[in-house]
Amino acid sequence: MAETELKAGRGTYAGLFFVALSTLMYEILLTRIFSVTMWYHFAFVAISIALFGMTLGAVLVYLFPDRFSLNQAPARLALWALGFALTIIISFVVHLSIHVVPDTTSSGLSSLACTYAIIAVPFVFGGICVCVTLTQFPRQVSSLYAADLCGAAIGCLLLIVTLEIVDGPTAVVVVSSLAMVGAWCFATDSSVRLAGGGKWLRVISIIGAICLISLAIVNAHLAATGQQPIKLTWVKGGKESPAVF
Repeated sequence: MAETELKAGRGTYAGLFFVALSTLMYEILLTRIFSVTMWYHFAFVAISIALFGMTLGAVLVYLFPDRFSLNQAPARLALWALGFALTIIISFVVHLSIHVVPDTTSSGLSSLACTYAIIAVPFVFGGICVCVTLTQFPRQVSSLYAADLCGAAIGCLLLIVTLEIVDGPTAVVVVSSLAMVGAWCFATDSSVRLAGGGKWLRVISIIGAICLISLAIVNAHLAATGQQPIKLTWVKGGKESPAVF
C-alpha cells in the first residue's frame, strides 16, 4: 500500500528539469567540441552518442526492474543524477587526453571507439534518471514529462548564453554543476525522506555543485592566459590549443 501512495514531490520535478537541461546542453556542446578536437564532420556524432547512451540507460531499467522499483526509485534518482554529473566532467577530461586519429587504421578506429564509449557514459546515467522518473510515477507522468521538455528547451537556449560568457571546456564544467544541482533536488524531495536515506546525497551534491562552480570560475579566469586546468590539447590530430573557442 505504501508503494501506491508514494508520489513525486517538487524535488523530483526540479531534479528531472535540471537533468534534462544538462543533457541537452551537453549534447549540443559536444557537437562544437567534436568539431574542434576531431573534424567538423564528426560534430553530429555527438547526437547519436547521446541517443545511444540514453537508450542504453532505459534498456537497463527495463532489464533490471527490481533495481528500479518504486521502493528504491526516490533515493536512487539522486544517486543516478550524481553519477550523471560526475561522469560528465570525468569523461570529458578523459576525452581531452585521447589523441583521436580520424582514419581507418587500427589506432584510428580504437581512438574513435574509446571516445564514443567514454562520452556515452554520462548519457547512460541521464537516461536512467529520465526513464525511472517517467515510469515509476505513472499518475504524474504528464506533468513530469512537461518538466522534462521545459528543461530540455531551456537548456538549448541557456547554452547559447553560456558560450557567450565562457569557453567550451569551461561550459562543460558549468553543465556538470547544473546536473549536480539536479542531484541535490532529487535528494531533497519529500519522497526520498519517506523511502529513507538521502542525507549524505544532499551533502555530497551541494558540496559537488559548489566545487564545480568554483572550478568553472577559475577555469574561465585563467582561459585568457592559457593556463586553465581544463583545456583542449588535441585539435584535429595536432597537439595544440585553438586561439579562440
